[in-house]
Formats: sequence, C-alpha cells, structure tokens
Amino acid sequence: MKTILEIQKLDRQIRLLNREVNTCQASKDYNNYLKLLKDGREMFEKLETQANEIINNYDVSANRLGKYVGSADVVKKRNQEKISLENISSLITDSNALVGELSEENRHVEDLVRKSEEIVRKSAELSQKLTEAKKRSAIYKAKIEEKKQEIAPKIAELEKQIKALEANVEDKAKYEKYKEMKENGIFPVFVQLEGDFCGGCKVELPLNFIEKLKVQHMLPCEHCNRIIMSR
Repeated sequence: MKTILEIQKLDRQIRLLNREVNTCQASKDYNNYLKLLKDGREMFEKLETQANEIINNYDVSANRLGKYVGSADVVKKRNQEKISLENISSLITDSNALVGELSEENRHVEDLVRKSEEIVRKSAELSQKLTEAKKRSAIYKAKIEEKKQEIAPKIAELEKQIKALEANVEDKAKYEKYKEMKENGIFPVFVQLEGDFCGGCKVELPLNFIEKLKVQHMLPCEHCNRIIMSR
C-alpha cells in the first residue's frame, strides 16, 4: 500500500504541473475566445431569426400597400365617373381613410428599416470582434504550447519514477482499482480520515461508519467514493 501512496503522490505532482498550463493566462484567454465564439454563433442565429421575421413582416406590408394602391385606383375611378356635391363628401372620407392607413403602414415599414439597419450594424460589429479574437487565439495557443513544452521534461521524469515504482506494487488488484478511479476523475483516490470527516470531500461521516473504519482501516466514502484510510 505504501508504494501505491507514493505513486499517488507523484500523480498529484503531475496534476499540479498540468494545472499550471490550464490556469495560465494564455489558457484563460483562449477559453474566453472559445466562449466568445460560442456566444457569437448563438448571436448570429438570433440575428438571422430576427432578419427572417423582418423579411416576412416586410412582405406582409408590401401586400397591404398593394391593396391600398388598388383601393386608391377604385376611389379615383369611381369619383371620376361622376363628380358631384353628393359624392364629394364620400370622396373626402374615403381619401382621408386611405391616407391614414397608408401613413400607418409607412410608419410600420420605417420601423422595419430601422430594425434591419440595427441587425446589419450588430452583425458587422460581431463579425469584426470574432475576426480579431481569432487572430489573437493563435497567439494564445502558441503560449499554451510553450508552457506545455516547459513542463514536459518534469512530467516525463515523474512518469519515469511511477513506472519504476509500479514494479514494486504488491497488491495489483488494489493498484488497478486506483488507476480505474483516477481515470474516472476521482483523485486523490486514497485519503485520510480527518477527525470525523472524509479527507477528500470533507463531508462529516456517521459514527457507525467511523467505528467500522477503525476495524477495517479502509472504506469507500459514502459521498465521493474515495478510499478513506484510518491510518
């Protein structure tokens, strides 16, 4: 068991070195770029949806305007046939109604134009922002690679030490379990009992569990599945 704990200690050092890469400024900047790219794609989809809605609304407005033009021709033809005092009032009423409808439709079209211009502006700004971010991402990736190259010899040396220790592991089944849990993201695998708490997840353990642990010396935590050792 002592050898497995030594291997776990070396594995921890490897994880700390890899964390240096994952938490360096270049990695943070690159992750921000990936988030910006994801958000940008979602924004483009929203803008495209809005643009389609505007096109549909514009088509509806165009159809309505066509109807109004037809109505104007009818009014004009009807009153050209017989202009008299009797139908002047009707002509004025129809004309005013038509002008009012056309004015309202015109305002609606102007609103669609403003929205269209806003979408074009936002799309251009977003496209420029993503283009600039993409250029910077190459710099971030280069710095991340540089950091990886910096820690590579240290990791290689630690892996070499682990390889040498593996030959001395007596409990092969326990070591295979250790590797399996580590691969599944449970690390550290073996932790100490800290008072009444799991040394891994820091959750307080029930009294009957602690009493059982004192007898068996090793038990999986009921919360995080790490192997708790009483000594």
